[in-house]
Amino acid sequence: MANSLILVVPGLLAQPLQRTAGVPSLRALARYADPPRSEPRGIAAALLAALGIAPATPVAPLALLGAGGDPGDDYVLCADPVHLAADRDTVLLVQTIDDLSQADAATLVRMLDRHFSDDGVQFEAPRPAAWFARRREPANLVTTPPDAARGRNLIASLPRGADSGTWKRWQNEIEMLLYEHPVNAARERRGMPPANALWFWGGGRMADVADVPVSIVTAPQTRLGDLARGIARRGGRDSPSNADVARLLALADGANVDVGAPVCCVAVSAPLADDLESFEAASLAPAIELLTTRRIAALHVVADGNGTAATWTATPPTLWRRLVARASPRAFEVAPPADP
Repeated sequence: MANSLILVVPGLLAQPLQRTAGVPSLRALARYADPPRSEPRGIAAALLAALGIAPATPVAPLALLGAGGDPGDDYVLCADPVHLAADRDTVLLVQTIDDLSQADAATLVRMLDRHFSDDGVQFEAPRPAAWFARRREPANLVTTPPDAARGRNLIASLPRGADSGTWKRWQNEIEMLLYEHPVNAARERRGMPPANALWFWGGGRMADVADVPVSIVTAPQTRLGDLARGIARRGGRDSPSNADVARLLALADGANVDVGAPVCCVAVSAPLADDLESFEAASLAPAIELLTTRRIAALHVVADGNGTAATWTATPPTLWRRLVARASPRAFEVAPPADP
């Protein structure tokens, strides 16, 4: 049975136009795909949409599962360490902090656990860059992913909902606790941005996660990789380590025998920096070949960068579409248009 393939490429849309314009596989994607669909809620929401998962599905319990934790029946929130900075008359979320050491992360988590023990909030970090807050009682919150809040007026992105006052108060307390903590003082001495706040988002219980498709996932140890692995584990599959596209499809073909239906294959890349050519050779070019030879039913490329996220969706091109594409080639759009 034909499977679909989802390539998740954080940072692709931040690449300069002169670089992406010269990548043959990106030009082929633009020829065969529908116009890109932008996703204002960020790349995690775009991944959920590509998998056909309901947009209200909470990210945090899935990400905790994918990071090696056990959400149980708790209400879980992603609690990403971030760096906030003042800009004129507002405060901006500048970046998430991904380079804490295991020891520094453990020190900060222990401090927060002690401070909030009477409030019934527990913190855990299965990885130094993957933090979560959990409580027995659910919260009525509407939150914003950090990539959707980055670089924008922070007030509009803070939690909303009936319980938002409590969580915003806790955020303020956390900022005060982190402001002069020795871990952050040492980071500043080394010229590194301090982790001076936590960003809560994606909350819910595993019971709030509806059906997810059976998926085979390969992903790095990143926040987005945690989410993809959690989706696969929730669907009853584990994730292979460092599988290439061909092995991923072979594993999915074998899984079809068990489940009796096509399986979604998800390949999450590490954030792109200067390795666009390596990504093309290892993932995108083989994926385009699988599409044009009809060995996959659909190819979805989910990407973000420069404050936007988008998805390109292509099905195997007919002869007519190939002829039209040759006559009227479409350029790969680094900045996809916003939805009307």
